[in-house]
Amino acid sequence: MTDQSKSISRRWLYIPFAVAGVIFFAYYLLWRIGAGEMEKSVVQWIADQRAMGIEITCDAITRDGFPFFLRVHIDQPRIAAPEAGRWRGERLSIDALPYDLTRVIFSPTGAQELYVEGYGDWRINAGDIKASIASDKNRGWVFSVTIGNAKARSLSDGANAAIDSLIFDLAPDIAAPTTLALTLAAAGLKINASDTAFHLAELNTVLNLTRTDLLSGPDPISQWRNAGGALVVGGLTAEIEETRFSVSGEIGLDAADYPAGRLQAEIANPAGLAEWLGAAGALSPEEATSAGAGLTLLAIAGGGKISAPIDFSNGAAEIAGVKLANLPPAQ
Repeated sequence: MTDQSKSISRRWLYIPFAVAGVIFFAYYLLWRIGAGEMEKSVVQWIADQRAMGIEITCDAITRDGFPFFLRVHIDQPRIAAPEAGRWRGERLSIDALPYDLTRVIFSPTGAQELYVEGYGDWRINAGDIKASIASDKNRGWVFSVTIGNAKARSLSDGANAAIDSLIFDLAPDIAAPTTLALTLAAAGLKINASDTAFHLAELNTVLNLTRTDLLSGPDPISQWRNAGGALVVGGLTAEIEETRFSVSGEIGLDAADYPAGRLQAEIANPAGLAEWLGAAGALSPEEATSAGAGLTLLAIAGGGKISAPIDFSNGAAEIAGVKLANLPPAQ
């Protein structure tokens, strides 16, 4: 083999590396452009919210994540909505894939402080919190939240709460775009306050809210009610303390905007349910005591389990004549 042919052979060996280098450089440019656009979008979103009267401040806005993610970090984000609440955190990270901007993930990290009107100030720490918004060819969009090993403490009265896991997805229904479908699963929720302790071992549910296209305008509640809007409980199962129950059915509104409808229910070991409803404020202490006695008698008659409909009417929820809750009108 001549020297010239050897030189040509070596050049062929270099071609794959040259092609790889071009591809890598092109990908790097794509990543930089995408990250820059994400950063511009964050800055523009902040400006838009400020124009709407929402107070938003933050420290540095930076970007990283190459080569796998487009990632923007917002340090010390602070958001306050007048007469609603405020939130602040140590860092908020926003992620997307360089080649697919149809799904964006929001991940707050570090300690967070949350104030909600009527509930006071809370300090939150979580092992994992992620929220995402994604485009979907069948449903239009999907909003998802996952929370793991989260703890919250009230800064005013020392009440505290903890949850092992929470997952929910919210999106329009495929068959009916004006219906919102919510799928939720929660486990290990514990709440301790000065006068009550509450443990939700497990909760799973599928809910559908129909005619959401009418929940806007000058009189959304009346529009929604008159169009036959309803909350459809496709299935809800829960274990609270020693009580286990499942319900399904449909609830709308009556002429006075109170909940109206019926849920078919099965309740096992219902003794603790009345106590929890009293602690949650759904019943007065006297009503909770009466409900506890009534539910116990119903369970004894049913062999330890109640199988009966829960009726919603006239501002109350009742099962077999036993009041479970006082209900306010929709507003």
